Amino acid sequence: MSYYMLLLLFTGTAGISSFLYQRKRIKAFRERINIAEQPVPETEDIIAGETSTEKLLRRNGKGIVIASMLDKNIALKAAVVIFIAIVLQLLEKFDILTLSATVMACVLLVSLLLVILLPGKIKKMIIDSRVRRICNDLPYIIDIMAICVQSGMTIENTIRYLAENTETINPDISVLLARTIMKMEVSGMSEALDLLYNEVPSQEIRMLASTLQQSIKFGSSIYLLLLDLSREIREMQLLAIDEKISSLAAKMSLPMIICIMFPILVLVAGPGVIRIVALWSGQ
Repeated sequence: MSYYMLLLLFTGTAGISSFLYQRKRIKAFRERINIAEQPVPETEDIIAGETSTEKLLRRNGKGIVIASMLDKNIALKAAVVIFIAIVLQLLEKFDILTLSATVMACVLLVSLLLVILLPGKIKKMIIDSRVRRICNDLPYIIDIMAICVQSGMTIENTIRYLAENTETINPDISVLLARTIMKMEVSGMSEALDLLYNEVPSQEIRMLASTLQQSIKFGSSIYLLLLDLSREIREMQLLAIDEKISSLAAKMSLPMIICIMFPILVLVAGPGVIRIVALWSGQ
């Protein structure tokens, strides 16, 4: 029976892998056909299938690299499921673990679903966490930028200085500014700020890029603009925290109803119900 289960698992895994591979090829083919008609955003890489945010953050974290590799490699997913099946068979053969055919099929099905769905979810969680950390540390970077500008440094030298000295504060911001410097040396300041605007899906980063572009285009005082921007970002973060705190009461209402209200109703109405049942049974 176990050999039939392995054969069934191998056939199903091969079929699913072939289906996913065909879908991936069809999608890539359609993107290559429409590339001349539909402009591709700068934040997407058709060949690798990953965004610029992912490529930026994977330099400072192995979790994104591992999750991305497992998410995009269909053969690796199939190998993981087959490895789990072999381990279960070995455990059952040496009488370490005894599972029925139905339970083993359920375990393998759950493993297959987890291998398919979990890597993408984990990668998204890691990227969202790193982007959130960039947003939280950005006001301090803007304050340092304002101090550098006030001391007489140009915007280009300020960004270069921050890229070299902010790695201890936030390595992701350091890499982001270093990429901006590389783009600036090749295409100019305006193109570099456009890259910074599209690099990370964060409203705070886009506000910073827009502020710097406005200062370069209209020649306004960047020092006061940076101070106002830093204060505005902090106010936005405080408003977001206040919103989460205010919604906490509504989120706690359902657990309180389930865990407190129903037990109180049982304690209050229980004795009366027991007496009524006793009277009816006595009659």
